[in-house]
Amino acid sequence: MKKVMITGAMGFIGSWVVKEMCRQNVDVIAVIRENASIRDKHFGCGVRIIYCDMKNYKMLPSMVEDRDIDVVFHFAWDGVSGERTRSSSIQTANLQSTLDLIEAASEMKCGTFIGSGSLHEIESFYEMQENKPINNLGYMYKASKLAAHWMGKALAGSLNIRFFWPVVANAYGEEEMSQRLINTVIRSILNGESPKLSAGKQNYDFLHIADVAHAFYLIAEKGIDGTNYIIGSGEVKPLREYLEVVGKIANDTMETDIPLGFGEITSNIVNLPESVFSISQLVEDTGFRPAISFEDGIKRTVNWIVGHR
Repeated sequence: MKKVMITGAMGFIGSWVVKEMCRQNVDVIAVIRENASIRDKHFGCGVRIIYCDMKNYKMLPSMVEDRDIDVVFHFAWDGVSGERTRSSSIQTANLQSTLDLIEAASEMKCGTFIGSGSLHEIESFYEMQENKPINNLGYMYKASKLAAHWMGKALAGSLNIRFFWPVVANAYGEEEMSQRLINTVIRSILNGESPKLSAGKQNYDFLHIADVAHAFYLIAEKGIDGTNYIIGSGEVKPLREYLEVVGKIANDTMETDIPLGFGEITSNIVNLPESVFSISQLVEDTGFRPAISFEDGIKRTVNWIVGHR
């Protein structure tokens, strides 16, 4: 692998994958929104910037002359938190953009396409099979991720493109600015607030973003076409056990004793079986091993947030 294209290169996972590619001496073409500013991103290693909105991915073959791109990584996605997850129009646009990008990759003679899955899509797969009504519009996001996975896999296969849509168990780490769980819990404690949480009995796994980025690199290099990989630490525990570690480290850093609000959230809790989190196939095919322990990763994350408050 000598050259890659990365959409969503300004985002949390995308920016770390850019860093990983630079570390591996891989040339990077970073695709970012037309109105995005790169002032706060130091890509380095001669990363080439292409400004292109998701709705215009069909134009990429005319915007990028390169026909020696080995892998297209797709991390761009609109509406991953808040009310925008509930918008059917936004989420169907994400699906269409994914399919457009796969066709663009084929036109650019790229042989591998790698998207980014979410545990949310697996949750939707399990819960939608239950005989009960569903009234949570957050499933617009969950279902669109699942549809992009399945439809993208079929389209890529028809175009003879290697396809991967690895599900990231839960990424966390430095430079995280979204409302993901770890980030929210840490920031709440640093602000002297008790975070509202579920009882924390459901199975969970977390992986530091540097390890996540390395896993994507290994999948591109060694992954077996069409395999449904899970990217995680492989250490499945009840969510509460993970969050207790987060709370202790954040409180110790601030010399506070802010309690965690376990049990204050009772709705929309899906407990996935431990088998869902297995990384055995990823390890077997690519040799992946996490390098950063959860405790060390949380310390790094807390220190970064403190330094950038």
